[in-house]
Amino acid sequence: MSCSPFFLTKIKKEDAMAKKKHTVQYDRWGYFFIAPFFIVYVIFSLIPLLTTFIYSFFEYYRDGLDIIGPNATVARYFTGQEEYYQWQIDDASDALDELTIEYEDVETSPELKDEILSTVTEIAEDIEVNKYTKAITKIVNNGYKKGLPATTVIESAKNELKRRQTSITRNFGIVFASGDNMGRYFANTFIMWILGFIPQILVSLLLAVWFTNTELRLKCQGFFKSVIYMPNLIMAAAFAMLFVSMMAPNGPINGILKNMYNSMNAAEIAAGTMKEMEPFRFFTYTGWTRATVALMNFLMWYGNTTIMLMAGVMGIDNSLFEAARIDGASSGKIFFKITLPLLLPIFVYVLITSLIGGIQMFDVPQILTNGTGQPNRTTMTIIMKLNKHLVNKNYGPAGVTSMLIFAITGILSGMVYKMTMQNYQNKR
Repeated sequence: MSCSPFFLTKIKKEDAMAKKKHTVQYDRWGYFFIAPFFIVYVIFSLIPLLTTFIYSFFEYYRDGLDIIGPNATVARYFTGQEEYYQWQIDDASDALDELTIEYEDVETSPELKDEILSTVTEIAEDIEVNKYTKAITKIVNNGYKKGLPATTVIESAKNELKRRQTSITRNFGIVFASGDNMGRYFANTFIMWILGFIPQILVSLLLAVWFTNTELRLKCQGFFKSVIYMPNLIMAAAFAMLFVSMMAPNGPINGILKNMYNSMNAAEIAAGTMKEMEPFRFFTYTGWTRATVALMNFLMWYGNTTIMLMAGVMGIDNSLFEAARIDGASSGKIFFKITLPLLLPIFVYVLITSLIGGIQMFDVPQILTNGTGQPNRTTMTIIMKLNKHLVNKNYGPAGVTSMLIFAITGILSGMVYKMTMQNYQNKR
């Protein structure tokens, strides 16, 4: 007795479903393996990032031992916690209401300014007098010119007292304060990064080409690769302390310079016509301090950059180099016409990552200058200033600074990628 095709198909489906029930589904286990990464990212990266962004909109700082905030808004002419100045605003407003009754049916006169200011400052001890005085002077003068009633001017003075500004405006004002602003520290950071990156990329390109050139056949390549990478393994703090000790007034560099100077001028020193050399204080000069920071960044990172560029060069088909040599191309032409254009993607990666690291420069100048950015804050970086806000618990300005750093990093990285990779893609 034969079965119809319909029953055979049904039997096969039932067998397949039975087998499927007994098989282990491994695809869902992948989520368990990658879950720790997302959990760690959310706890240690995403939540702090969102918290920082939120704090940038709040008044949140330390005044002495007291923590001010977080407050969404801050009175325009008052400082301190809201409970400290709110009653002053209310009482001063009531006093101005009484002054309105006194000056009813009276036109504005220049003397009204002093009356308003004395009424407010007797009650509001925490008012920023200079700023409020400027505003009241303008209001009274305007009222006097237009012949407005004194009651109208006093009402305007009361409204000016109650005016409020958002905390993010205050935070931006702190971050971009004249003489102590983010633009200055960004310029410091960018200068020191450029001073270190230019020799870093040039030396790394040269070493990468040498180590990957099959014609040179350099000996002890493994040893040299290990040596140039070693500074990258040393902690920046230890590396910075080494340079601080070497360049100290009583350090070995000053000792060598002093011995050379004294030996060259031994006769004059013995005769008393010249004095012995005074110790040279490197970190009191802007140029020397910036150059030292740049040199340390170069020494720490050129080995890492060399290895990445070597990986890029080794990814280029060797037959291209051989064909160019057969055609009689010189080493310079091979480098500029073959190596460099095909190395562009990894070169752009190195440039962008170095740019991001440069903007986040902190540990080396922090230790070299003991966090002061000496001389005269010319070596203070953006992250050093951010750290000062955090140490002082000025979380509002710190949040604004962090968001600006994030925006600047994204914009500059996007510009670099767009300008470089667009030409590369068009050529392809």
